Amino acid sequence: MSQGRRASSRLHHLRGHRTRARGGRRQRAVRVRVPVRRLWRGPRRTRLANRRVRIARRPWWRRPRYVASAVAVALLALGAAWLIPPLLAARTAYEEVFVPDAPRPVVTVNPRGTPEVVMMPTEAPPPLPDWDRQERINLLLIGADTNSDRLEAGEPALSDTLIIVTIDPVSRQVGLLSIPRDLLVTIPGVGQDKINAAYSIGSLSELTGPGLARATVEYNFGITIHYFAQVDFEGFQRIIDTLGGVIIDVPAPLKDDAYPGEGFSYTRIYFHTGLQHMDGKTALRYARTRHDDNDFARANRQQQILLALREQAVARNLIANARELLVALSDTVRTDIPPLDLLKLAKLGTEIQPQDIHTYSILPATSVEWNPPGPYLLIPDWEAVHEIMGQMIPPEPAVAPEPTVSVRPPAAIQPI
Repeated sequence: MSQGRRASSRLHHLRGHRTRARGGRRQRAVRVRVPVRRLWRGPRRTRLANRRVRIARRPWWRRPRYVASAVAVALLALGAAWLIPPLLAARTAYEEVFVPDAPRPVVTVNPRGTPEVVMMPTEAPPPLPDWDRQERINLLLIGADTNSDRLEAGEPALSDTLIIVTIDPVSRQVGLLSIPRDLLVTIPGVGQDKINAAYSIGSLSELTGPGLARATVEYNFGITIHYFAQVDFEGFQRIIDTLGGVIIDVPAPLKDDAYPGEGFSYTRIYFHTGLQHMDGKTALRYARTRHDDNDFARANRQQQILLALREQAVARNLIANARELLVALSDTVRTDIPPLDLLKLAKLGTEIQPQDIHTYSILPATSVEWNPPGPYLLIPDWEAVHEIMGQMIPPEPAVAPEPTVSVRPPAAIQPI
């Protein structure tokens, strides 16, 4: 083999070659490659330059820098897709549940001597408890009947339940008082009517249902309601189901043949005595029924469920799952309690002992008035009612003035 042919064969060997058939004749096809200086030869600068050339010729998915960037972008996209919907849901729930700018009407007496309500200016907010000084706080819990059948029939919502809750953060004492729905009261700006009519009348005006209900309670019971919290029947059931139900000790058999059903119908319900685990639907029936006894017995059942809910919330650490509960109840709960104060209130509730929660009733201070076909009314003795309120919310002790020490001048010395 000639010397030139040997050199050509060596070049093909170094650069690589392949053969292909064309017209039955085998020909050599040379794959041209640019020779690269071996990395272990030459100075350091040459080795680095050769490495950059080799890396630049790799596909992008084989370059570590681009792969790391692509993985980071993918993780960020997945994280955003996972986090954004819950955050948006939590924000929406936050805006629906908390209504800090809820109207707050106040009661004034006109020249004719009758009470009426006026809207409090937004620049003059009402005095609220100072949590730094541990002042007493009064809440109004409202159970609203806002079912679709009632609204579709053109009837306004009703306040099925009104409960006054007073909390003394210093002594860790809590008082509960249920207001019977048939109690005859003076609704400011309206006149005398059942107290559950205040919510309905207010819901048809700018006063709102909670606003007029709060003003009515303040005027008739002589106390200040700092905040309200409203829940409808659907929200009541969700709260109990979210907590896994409640255990209730039914003291006596309970039967109601005229319990409100769907579409303004009636259904029969029955509860036997003893401990029972109730889900949301069953607990709602237990709390609403009243035809087998009276409104005061129903109030006792509602307070019984509230106490059972508190124990269940403490046992399941409800504060840790506040965000999930807030999203689940966003369309059924309304309150004007600031979020931070609500968290403080929830934490305070976990520190209160069951024996420090006291229930009160105005049954001894009422009498029944019923002249069929007229409405069933409970006539209050307001002097007796205010005495009961004084037991639940004792007046603040008067601060005695500091004693003043008078210094008598020394007696004049008589000369001898």
